[in-house]
Amino acid sequence: MARRGWRAVAVTLAAIVALGVALTGTHGGRHAGKAVLEWPLRLRRGGQPVDSEPGRFLAASQVGYAPGMEKQFTSDRPFSEHRVVREADGTAVCLTPDGAHEVQTPGGPAWVGDVSAVTAPGRYLVVAGERRSHPFSIGPDVFAAPRRAVQRAFYYQRAFTAVAPEHAEGPWSHASDAHRAPPGVRGGWHDAGDFSLYSASTSSALFWMLETWRSFHPRSDDTDLPESGNGVPDLLDEVRWGLDWYLSVQDASGGFANATCLETYGPYGTNRPESGPRYRAGEVGTLATARAVGTLASAAEVFDPVDPAFAARLLSAARRGQAFLDAHPETSDGPTCPAYRADGDELQGRQSRMLAAAAMLLATGEQRFRDDFARHRVPLTGDPSYRQVGGLGVRLYLRAPTADPALAEVLERELDLLADRSLAEGAANAYGRSAATHWGSIAAGFIRAGALHIPRCMADRHRHAADCRQALATLHHALGRNPLHLAYLSGLPGVVHGRAHAFHHWLATLDAHPFLFPGLVAGGPNATPEPDDTSRPLARPRRVWGYWGDPAFPRNERTPYEQRYTDNDSWSTNEVSLDWQAPTLHLLAFAEWVALNPDPPDTAPPLVDDGKLPRCDRPAPRD
Repeated sequence: MARRGWRAVAVTLAAIVALGVALTGTHGGRHAGKAVLEWPLRLRRGGQPVDSEPGRFLAASQVGYAPGMEKQFTSDRPFSEHRVVREADGTAVCLTPDGAHEVQTPGGPAWVGDVSAVTAPGRYLVVAGERRSHPFSIGPDVFAAPRRAVQRAFYYQRAFTAVAPEHAEGPWSHASDAHRAPPGVRGGWHDAGDFSLYSASTSSALFWMLETWRSFHPRSDDTDLPESGNGVPDLLDEVRWGLDWYLSVQDASGGFANATCLETYGPYGTNRPESGPRYRAGEVGTLATARAVGTLASAAEVFDPVDPAFAARLLSAARRGQAFLDAHPETSDGPTCPAYRADGDELQGRQSRMLAAAAMLLATGEQRFRDDFARHRVPLTGDPSYRQVGGLGVRLYLRAPTADPALAEVLERELDLLADRSLAEGAANAYGRSAATHWGSIAAGFIRAGALHIPRCMADRHRHAADCRQALATLHHALGRNPLHLAYLSGLPGVVHGRAHAFHHWLATLDAHPFLFPGLVAGGPNATPEPDDTSRPLARPRRVWGYWGDPAFPRNERTPYEQRYTDNDSWSTNEVSLDWQAPTLHLLAFAEWVALNPDPPDTAPPLVDDGKLPRCDRPAPRD
């Protein structure tokens, strides 16, 4: 009977396939035939186990916390008590019989618990009623491995070179694509899941990498790069790889190209870095040139004590770019690979020139650049981004010793207004999140934290304790304290439910297991996913499961915002970007700095075993 049953199923499926093939041969039946052929594939996909059920676990960071950090978790339903248990043996170390705090959110109420009193190093999880969190660690070094992974992710994205097996630390390697580059072009990183290189995202990435160096000086020279062990911190080696691309796309006029790009791709899953059409050189414009001037001048200030000759080269290139800007007052951009194009956008033009002037002031101290910054300045009304770089320029201006004190005071007030607004948004969110909801929402929170909260925290940790906590809450949200209880970074040690997939051309072709190399940041939930980000089960050689139409991740226009993420090929929520990667590195370096430099008044003593369970929570630190 069993054999006859399976034979009947096989015959039925064969008939369905035959019907689908027959229908696709007629004009009117193509859509119906395609649907029939896709049906068994969708059925099988929908039956695959996917751990994305909102509220299945308590939401807490899966990486963990430094001993003295605030440690909160969130539940989408009330609980009467909670306890912390050791992962190894399930032994409870503390118990709080009350203390759940209800927070009203746009998606409905949620409940927040606190376990900040647990400070002893180890692996734990939170239990409340019948539900528990994923395990997490407590210790002073919990952020070291994530920071290393996020920094090393730039190596895997390097353009015009091989990713060598001896440095890949896994199956993620490929041959060089240097022979496909335009003459003289070298260095740089593939921007995202495709192969193109863009001025806008490279500038943003280098800004945050340079800020990471200025603020935290991560000096490790042993992260397994080809340059490791050369006596230069690996972060600066990686920065130099990006700067080399900028230097290679400056032309005789002094202007800089906006891109080095590919305009066409083969079917998804067939694109290898070492084969395919040649890259095209982008056009020179004032937007790309202003970003390049700002980036190179800012880097010259950093490299001057490390490599004076390289710093002088950077500054010389920046000066030639500045001369191009002086001769071209218009706002121009090139049409090749127009993903970031903003030709004629005067607001972007002014903000880009703000960035250039601030960096040149920082590098040279010359009065003319102070005047240039004031002339191009526009008031800050929102978060910085690759399109709105004025806020990044403000941060560089405030670092310049020769900045105008009166203007600096005005700029600080503008930043304070934005930071206070962000704090209010974070306080009203049960998961601690304060960020925009557009494409790249996870890193939008990291950029907000880096531009607004981290500087205030580092200036005065007691006066601005709320900023310290908000910056860290933004990180904890991305590491698991979210409704999907998902770590939005790939391959981190200790994480049991983390981002594992992405839209990514050469990784899709490689089809390695694990699919992603460690340290890749997901775009995250998106309030307005792209309408053409759809599933294509019949695609060859690889089925494509996008945001819309994936039975494993059913989504529609009514899906709540925090659930608008799919761990598949969705480029609306799951692509990668330099513009997201670098602020993540900056925030992790900040968390590591906090962990290694605890603030004594905010650090609770270790729990003492006196025969009874103490409370897991502790009073919130003062602001």
